[in-house]
Amino acid sequence: MRLEVSYIVDHHPQCSSLGFGSFLCLLVVIYNTLTWRGNWDMPASNELEDPWHSIFDDLKEWLSGPRARNHLTILGVAAISIGTYAADNQEMRSTYVCFASLVGGTRVTVLQAVGLALDGGIIINLWRVLVWTRGFKPKLRLLSKILILASTAALVVWTVTYMSVANRHVNVEFGHFHKIDVLIDSFAFTVFAISATIWACEFTPIIPLVLITSIVGIGRSVSNVLSLGDWMHLSRSASLLPLYLIASGFTLFLFVNDVRYVMVLRRTLVLFSIFVLLLTCTALTVVRPLSFFEERHPVNDLVYEARALHDRWLLRAATSTSIATAVTTYEERHGGRSPPPKFGEWYQLASGSAVIDEFEQIDKDLDIFWTMSPSTLRKRVELATSYTGVGSIIVKNGQVIASDLRSGTKDLDYAELINMVEKFSRHLPDMLIPVNLEHAPRVIPSWADKQLHSQAYLQSTTKRTPTTPGNESFLVTDVLGRDTSSRPDKNQPWHRKLASELRLMHQEACPPISPLKGRFRMNIGSFCSACVKPHSRGQFLDKWVRSLETCNQPDLAYLHSFFLSDPVLPLVQELVPLFSSSKTDGFSDIVLPLSPSQADEPDREETFSERKDALFWSTSVTAHALNEDALRGSHKTRLLHLINDPNAGDRVTMVLPLHESEESFKSESVLVTQANHDLSFNFGVGYNDSCSGRICDLVKQLYGKNNEGEDAMGYRYILLTDEDNGPPKSLCKVLRSRSVPFVSTIFQTWYSERLTPWLHFVPIDIRYQALHATFLYFTGTENRARMNGIDMYLKGRPSDAEWIAQQGQRWTARALQKEDREIYLFRLLLEWGRLIDDRRDSIGYRKNLDGEYRSDDWSRPPSP
Repeated sequence: MRLEVSYIVDHHPQCSSLGFGSFLCLLVVIYNTLTWRGNWDMPASNELEDPWHSIFDDLKEWLSGPRARNHLTILGVAAISIGTYAADNQEMRSTYVCFASLVGGTRVTVLQAVGLALDGGIIINLWRVLVWTRGFKPKLRLLSKILILASTAALVVWTVTYMSVANRHVNVEFGHFHKIDVLIDSFAFTVFAISATIWACEFTPIIPLVLITSIVGIGRSVSNVLSLGDWMHLSRSASLLPLYLIASGFTLFLFVNDVRYVMVLRRTLVLFSIFVLLLTCTALTVVRPLSFFEERHPVNDLVYEARALHDRWLLRAATSTSIATAVTTYEERHGGRSPPPKFGEWYQLASGSAVIDEFEQIDKDLDIFWTMSPSTLRKRVELATSYTGVGSIIVKNGQVIASDLRSGTKDLDYAELINMVEKFSRHLPDMLIPVNLEHAPRVIPSWADKQLHSQAYLQSTTKRTPTTPGNESFLVTDVLGRDTSSRPDKNQPWHRKLASELRLMHQEACPPISPLKGRFRMNIGSFCSACVKPHSRGQFLDKWVRSLETCNQPDLAYLHSFFLSDPVLPLVQELVPLFSSSKTDGFSDIVLPLSPSQADEPDREETFSERKDALFWSTSVTAHALNEDALRGSHKTRLLHLINDPNAGDRVTMVLPLHESEESFKSESVLVTQANHDLSFNFGVGYNDSCSGRICDLVKQLYGKNNEGEDAMGYRYILLTDEDNGPPKSLCKVLRSRSVPFVSTIFQTWYSERLTPWLHFVPIDIRYQALHATFLYFTGTENRARMNGIDMYLKGRPSDAEWIAQQGQRWTARALQKEDREIYLFRLLLEWGRLIDDRRDSIGYRKNLDGEYRSDDWSRPPSP
């Protein structure tokens, strides 16, 4: 029963109360007081009454009596519990949504109280059973039997559940922990339970409970004091007072119960240490400044620095002014490797582009495939084309043939891809290009599998024999007339993966040192500050490319629709080359320069100032992407809840002016309802015909506002978030407009490295912790209510917003046009052509003996 209660509470973290377990020791103390069978009266004295007794002497005698001792114990433990609870509640909550209509209002809080009572009952009854058992070994045997019986009961319940599931497909998970986590935690819990029980049997269970609660509370309080001054900890009293409360309660408890040793430490030493800790934390609290910006707004710094960062990147991206410089630059950045054949023809096409030398995305995508031999790669290509939802582009003798490219709304995307390949196909070797027909990435091999390929490749390089241009295993010999008898049938039914399996695959695909692979412990109902810090400056997103590294942000597995909804098509757990439009960290797809069909649509004629001064966002909801987990954690529903239906107590940190200055700012906590009222948002959601059922009806009821009929280009600010399975489709379109794109994404595309945040667009973290503060910087509070009682208006910076819109528009015209996609694709396919060539280690583009640059021939060059 306790496990079931824990599972429900863990499954609804945002509806639960933080620090609820801190009251366990208080519950046990109250129970012990109510069931105490001793005499509450003062013991009778045989001595005559002293007529000179003062009131203080009487008070001292009363305090030494059982009634006062029990009451003071309750008072001390209550102080410890309340202090620990207050310290725990300083933690910032995430935007994970609590839907009262799904969990029954206060059901989770009630279940927390039930769980607390069950914990108390388990501890008290276990102590009573063990205290009557004589000897250490009998106690250990009895405790072992209890743990084995509890584990067996849990196994029986799980087995019955498994047998009752029709498809026999159950993923072993407990909340947000996986199988190995359960084993490790169970072992740790067993060791802790045995140690704590033996300790409690020497005294009572109250002392261990009080000590553990005090240690947890003091640790949390010290952490809050050390964090004071950042954007999440803005109150000195809230950080320090819980520590004083815990320290005073613990001191009172030790003296009232005459506890002279705390484990192996003398009481005097422990209390002296607490006193020193109090003095140190008090000094830090007084001295440490709160979040304060003396000269300018932090966003102003980010906008100012973005220009310099982009200029430095542009110098690296456009170093070459001649073919000789381009070859030298290529060799320097690729460990001495020569450029691929036909590099000269590519340079002629790219010489007028803004980006000539920087194609880091291509290098990262193809790097892992250098660990495979060319023959293995060609076999893997054949395997990739056999999967459901994969089309192919065949290049043979300079001709381009499309195969299995599905008709539908994405025709223009793939038609453009084929047209681009045809423009330079005469320079390519014969090849087969497997193309993912879905927006979602598909290839997700485990990290161990990728490392095995690397080790096998290193071993094979010492044994490799020279190959000849006529190698019989070369792909071209059967690229059109290949035998398909061994290939799987695309129409064959496939086993649909669950979202929980996708999350587990993603975890296994990440490096061992990453927080996600390291099984980073976290409560998804709480804001993961450690996940945000590496790519943020305060609460604002600073390093955009780093923010796309999902392996370093374990909380994103429960804060994005992509990880919370079942995959539409089967995932590929083998390392195969598959070309896709985008991918996330951990996936091994090769990114193609595909753009949605509406990317080149013209902008409206209104200038920036003529457009509506509001932030516009419109999304659509499908039944496939709406389950109970996605309803709480999806990036779409979280955003709708934050703006359209926030809870009454939800708060957000804003950067507001000081009372006496327009140029100095400080961070302040503001109610989300007030921030939404003072800022202008136009957020809406649309539904397709397939969206039906209980969850869809709930979303329609709560967020029924639909703004699909409005033109987003009529607004100054446009928020672009990911689709359920890919990046925002209209990003390039908005970049070409006079509006400012606010971009929130976890997907990597071919143009991700080309865009600079705060220069071409405004970055928004997927957790939305800085959405209000960022938008407020541009719009200000003039002509609106004074936010948070500040008696000064915040002057908006629409000129900065217009400048960002102009810079994005100009850069898109220089680096994100159709010609730039052609340059990227040409470079990608040249690199890919060399990878599958049997002589890839010897062919390239280099100087001959005459000092002229010459391109080596492909192993099977196309016919003229």
